[in-house]
Amino acid sequence: METTAVARSMRGSVGMLAMDWLMDASTLATAAQRGMAEGIGAYATGRLGVLGECPIDNVVAAAYFWNPDTMRAAVAAGRAAMAPSQGARIWGEICAAFGAQRLAGMEDAGRLGELLEQVVDAAAPQGAPTFVGWRDLPRPDAGGAAHAFFMAQIMRELRFGRHCVAVQALGMGPLEAILSGPAGEWNAEFFGWPKPYPDVSHLGDARDEIESLTDKLHAPDFECLTPEERAEVRELAKAARFHQPGE
Repeated sequence: METTAVARSMRGSVGMLAMDWLMDASTLATAAQRGMAEGIGAYATGRLGVLGECPIDNVVAAAYFWNPDTMRAAVAAGRAAMAPSQGARIWGEICAAFGAQRLAGMEDAGRLGELLEQVVDAAAPQGAPTFVGWRDLPRPDAGGAAHAFFMAQIMRELRFGRHCVAVQALGMGPLEAILSGPAGEWNAEFFGWPKPYPDVSHLGDARDEIESLTDKLHAPDFECLTPEERAEVRELAKAARFHQPGE
């Protein structure tokens, strides 16, 4: 299998799989129980805490699609409760625990984790700061559901980094990219952008071009796998996305 084909498949498989826990109410509830801030304050010192004790605008830049004012306030709230480095470790532990349940009973979870880890460890870090931070967090023991899910989360951050570069390279702003995407105004509101929103009906072709460029930028990350392994990881990632816990 060609690298571009497997790169394209990751958006709908590990990308969506890893998003499950980020959007799950239990994630924020557990974070609050562990002493983190509530709401997106936990997100800002959890998912984005891997950037460490950096200037707040570094976090704003890495988050990219969030409204800058919304993210600055979230970082301030999150850091008032907990240091980013500590929050990131807790967030990683929550991810692993969620993944152990989410992929429980998946027979080939160990193999999926093994293949994804090869990609993670070989990928170039340029333009993907949150990927680097997640890559360097302590990992669950290899061979199980928690490890496979954790690798999927790191892979999501890798594609996210490639996607941000693609959006910037093609001259589209973050709000325009959100509005012209599949979730449109719902996503814009979620990311803290105030209404009214600009008309982006003319950006359909440009949005498609961004996705194609993302795939192209992500493709070299899979050169470390053989064509057979690329086909295998594509199928295993798809199976993980639709796996029902306990099956």
